[in-house]
Amino acid sequence: MRISVEFGFGAFPALGFSVKIGKSLPSRLLKAAISFCCIQVAALYAQTLDEARNLVSEWVGVEKMISEEKADWQAGQAIIKDMIALLETEKASLMEKIRIAEEGLSESDKRREELLNESDEYRAAVDVLGDKIGMVEKRVIALHSQFPVPLQEEVSTLFARIPREGEEVRLSVSQRLQSVIAVLSQADKFNSGVQFVSDIQKLNSGQSEVDVLYFGLAGAFFKNREGTYVGIGFPSSNGWQWEEVPESGDGIVKLFSVYAGEMQAEFVELPVKIN
Repeated sequence: MRISVEFGFGAFPALGFSVKIGKSLPSRLLKAAISFCCIQVAALYAQTLDEARNLVSEWVGVEKMISEEKADWQAGQAIIKDMIALLETEKASLMEKIRIAEEGLSESDKRREELLNESDEYRAAVDVLGDKIGMVEKRVIALHSQFPVPLQEEVSTLFARIPREGEEVRLSVSQRLQSVIAVLSQADKFNSGVQFVSDIQKLNSGQSEVDVLYFGLAGAFFKNREGTYVGIGFPSSNGWQWEEVPESGDGIVKLFSVYAGEMQAEFVELPVKIN
């Protein structure tokens, strides 16, 4: 008697074996052989199933890791896109600022060139003025002697800054020019109107406290408080000269009354002397 046993498991390679049993083999031995074969097959199947489960578990893990990496990559890609958009915006803003700055630099360069040209012109003017300022100062010094005393006192500080001939000059040309212009400006202001001052007059007949009306730098009239001592003043190369003119006393007294608002304005005959 011969018995053949074969076993196969689906997709797994066929596991087969044959047992040949003769007529003389006891039936319990046959059972034992079949039991042993079944045990071996079951053990082999269990081992293969565990391996399959491990493979599936690893495959699931890999798929999960791939999915997570893909999600992270997509999120990172979105962030990078946002950063690129932001950087593009900042780039455009910086380019605009650069354009504006370049335009500003162009304007600055133009202004700088203009200032340099003006500076050159200024230096040239200062050089010319440096050659002429001494002559102007001499004329102002000579003119100062013809100023009335009130004006001389008013410009005394400015006049003291004007260097005299032979003195060491420590001021710059611009400072010297400022002093000359300031003196002439005060003189022009004095010459533009009528100035009333009180003074002490010294004449051949004596001295007296008088009121004086200066008509600019052209001339002046004076009188004492009582109106008994009247006269005229006029500039000369030796300073201002004063003369009594008693014959014009009424007219001079009226002049002071009109100036003080004590009487209505009217034409008054007054003596004038020009040197």
